[in-house]
Amino acid sequence: MEKKRILVLVDWFAPGYKAGGPIQSCVNFAFSLKSLFRILVLTTDTDHGEKEPYQGIVADQWTHSMHPEVGVFYAKKSSMKLRQLKKVMLDSRADYVYLNHLFSPYFVLYPLWLAYTGALKSRIVLCPRGALYLSALSVKPYKKYPFIRLFRFLGIHKRITFHATNEREKEAILHYFPGSRIVVADNLPKSDQPGFASCFKEAGFLKCIFIARIVPIKNLLYLLETLSTVQARVELTIIGPVEDETYWNACRNTIEGLPPNINVQYAGPKRNDELMPVLQQHHLFILPTTGENFGHSIFEALLAGRPVLISDQTPWLGLRDRKTGWDIPLAEPGSFAETIENMARWDQATFDEWARSAWQYARHFIENPELQSRYKELFP
Repeated sequence: MEKKRILVLVDWFAPGYKAGGPIQSCVNFAFSLKSLFRILVLTTDTDHGEKEPYQGIVADQWTHSMHPEVGVFYAKKSSMKLRQLKKVMLDSRADYVYLNHLFSPYFVLYPLWLAYTGALKSRIVLCPRGALYLSALSVKPYKKYPFIRLFRFLGIHKRITFHATNEREKEAILHYFPGSRIVVADNLPKSDQPGFASCFKEAGFLKCIFIARIVPIKNLLYLLETLSTVQARVELTIIGPVEDETYWNACRNTIEGLPPNINVQYAGPKRNDELMPVLQQHHLFILPTTGENFGHSIFEALLAGRPVLISDQTPWLGLRDRKTGWDIPLAEPGSFAETIENMARWDQATFDEWARSAWQYARHFIENPELQSRYKELFP
């Protein structure tokens, strides 16, 4: 029997990496479900925030360069037109069109309009990917709330299926779009986990790593201000693209004022395939985010076998009881500092115990047989 066809629409896809989690979510989706469905991806040929297209990518035609079972159409961003996207969507003969995020003009709003007017016959599945959380809506709310009201007024939410990646996202969808059909299915994680590898841990010294876009929602400034109160010797590596120069300047000013026991290095953005060995050279991953729908960098750290220190605004909760890390309310910066101080005192044996627990936790997550079964319900 021929596989059902899913057309994934997303602004950025591999080999891009500067848009962070949404790219990784869609890559994992494509590779995890390619044995169950015929996966097609419609995206652009240019990474987030870049003007030059990807090297070695052929635009405006279908390619299977990533994998024989995953077709990708990289539309040339510099000359992309709505009529071209419409033709690709209709020609794909997709049973389902899978939309990611909520406010993309080309890859969400336009296909929703085509479906609303009857031009696009495919069934629509929409994954907001955290776009309805208050932390996300607080950015440019003057654009987002009018669209939400129009979306609801036209009754579009009653014509589609929503994919919520956790119960918190389901509640957010129902808050803005009551009566919607929602299927809850965890984000499909990266599944190629390396074997467990430790690193040297000296009592009194802690190597930390922060991996995220440099924007206020990721809360790097909060972390730096917290480190200013820490007495232990700490080394922090920052990885991620700078998207907000004003915010980054505030971070740099704070870095310059840190005490001599705190050493901070900015390593710039890195591709996803470069992160694992870097993570394995550190003891602790830190991300005091104001809100994550999944947090792929958090899970990447767990895959690497590293404890994580994060806020309680992600799906990763109850970490301390599992000896995999800590999820702390942002109203308690002292608890963040105290956790860093305590972990800095760890010896090798204590670090290895928690590091191995983090690795095992990630292993159990990716081996969960229920992950794919929920997607069968999403695309029946």
